[in-house]
Amino acid sequence: MFTKRGEQFSATAKARVRKGTLLDGELFRRLLDCSQVSDVAHMLMSTYYGKFLPSDAETLHRDKFEFLLISIINSEVQSFFSSAGIDRRVFLKMWLERQDIQLIKSRIWEIYAGKTGSDIETGGYEDLSSLEFSLVDKRKLLSSNRIEDIITSIKNDSLATYLEDAMKRSTGGISPTFMLGYAIDAFHNNRLFDTAKCFSGREQEGLLSLTGTYIDIMNITSIYRGKRYFNMPGEFTLSILNSRYHIDFEKLKTISSLPPERMYEPLAGTRYALLLPTEGKNNEMSDAASITYRMRSIERANALRVFQSGNAGTHFVLAYLILRELEIMDLSAIIEIVRYNYDRSKAEKLIAYPISGGR
Repeated sequence: MFTKRGEQFSATAKARVRKGTLLDGELFRRLLDCSQVSDVAHMLMSTYYGKFLPSDAETLHRDKFEFLLISIINSEVQSFFSSAGIDRRVFLKMWLERQDIQLIKSRIWEIYAGKTGSDIETGGYEDLSSLEFSLVDKRKLLSSNRIEDIITSIKNDSLATYLEDAMKRSTGGISPTFMLGYAIDAFHNNRLFDTAKCFSGREQEGLLSLTGTYIDIMNITSIYRGKRYFNMPGEFTLSILNSRYHIDFEKLKTISSLPPERMYEPLAGTRYALLLPTEGKNNEMSDAASITYRMRSIERANALRVFQSGNAGTHFVLAYLILRELEIMDLSAIIEIVRYNYDRSKAEKLIAYPISGGR
C-alpha cells in the first residue's frame, strides 16, 4: 500500500497536475494542419512533451520520433513509484508490462512475416535499450527465429504456458498470429484484472472499471474479429475469452451466435453500443481502423469518469496514465496522417480525442 496516506494524496495531486498538461482540441487541430512531421515536432517542443524530446527533434526520423513518444509512458509510470508502497508499485509495474506484451507480439508477427533474428539490426530495436522488460529476456526474444524460441525467452512461466496452449489451438486453419496474440493479451488482461480485485473500496472500484472495461472491449472485438477476419466458429471464439466485467457470458454467447454485421445489436443500451460497425452504415474508413478508434474513445471516456471521481488512490493515477497513453497514440496517428498527407476531413475519425471538445 502507499507507505503513508499523505503519499497517496501526493500521487493523486501529481496526476491531477499532469492531467492539466494534456493537449487541447485547438492544438490537435493545429497539429493536423501541419504539412511535415518536423512541423509536428516543432509544435510539440513547446508543450509538456518538450522536456522528453531532444533539441533536434525536428530532424528525427519518424520511427525515432514515435518511439520517443511511446517511451514517455515508461518514464511517467516510474515517476509515481516514489509515492507508492509495494502493492501499488507492483500494480503499476504490471500495467507497464504492456510494453513487454507489445514487443512479444511484434516479434511473433515478424517471424510469421519471414523476418528472422538476423534482421533485427535494421528493425529499429536499437531504441529499446532505454526500456526495462520484466516478462521477457529482450536479447533472446529479438534473436528468436521460431515461436518456440520466443517461448523460451519468456521469464514468466504462466505466460509461457499461455503461449504453449495457444500453439496447440492454432491448428485446423485458425490463424496462429491471432491465437498467439490473443493468448498474450489475455494473460496480461486477466492478471491485471485479478490484481485489481486485491484492493478495496473506491480504489478497487476504480481499478476494476479501468481494467474491466478494457477486458469487455477485448472480449467483444475478439469475437468480432475472429468471425469477421478469420472465419472462426462462434463456439471457438467463446472458448478463448478473457475474464468478464460488465458483459456477462450469456451476452457474449448471443454476440458470438450472430454474423459479424449484426453483432452490434446485443450491445444496445450498454456503454459499448457504438463499439462495432452497424449494419448498412458505410464507414469512411476500414472496419479495423473504425474499431480501433471506437475502442480508444470508450477507454478515454471511462478513464475520464474515473479521474473525475476525485478519489485519491491508484485508480486515479492509472486513469491519468491511460489518458496520457491514448494521447500519445493519437499523436502517433497524427504523425502518420501528416507523413502520408491523409485527407484531413477524415483524419479526426482516426483520433480518439474529441477535437471539438475539451480535455
